[in-house]
Amino acid sequence: MKSIIKTKFEKMLLAVNVSDEKTAKLMDIMRAYGGEVKAVGADCGGQQLGYLLGFTGFKESGKVQSVTQEFIVFSGIDGGELNGILRQMRENGASVALKAICTAHNQRWTASQLAKELEQEHKAMTRSDKVE
Repeated sequence: MKSIIKTKFEKMLLAVNVSDEKTAKLMDIMRAYGGEVKAVGADCGGQQLGYLLGFTGFKESGKVQSVTQEFIVFSGIDGGELNGILRQMRENGASVALKAICTAHNQRWTASQLAKELEQEHKAMTRSDKVE
């Protein structure tokens, strides 16, 4: 018999290069769902997502690398909550074009790696070279 071990992660939204005004709106939205927002700037590119989200087993890399894209990463959010959060983001003028969910696969990626991947996906989905 296989057992399933579920680990509960803290509800978190990582906001990279997001304006202070939009971050404040995101904080209000996340608080309503029992979560929080961690805002980081452009110099976080060399850090792994796991470190930026405060996961155990991750440490500061010492690499300074810049990212220019505005993006957010959700962690510990279930599907129903995610839909509600995204709806409230649109309704409150806090939308962000580039979004991801932290997974076992991408938690070791650097913020720069994720930003490039999100930008490529966004271009493919919108068939545009412009990120809004």
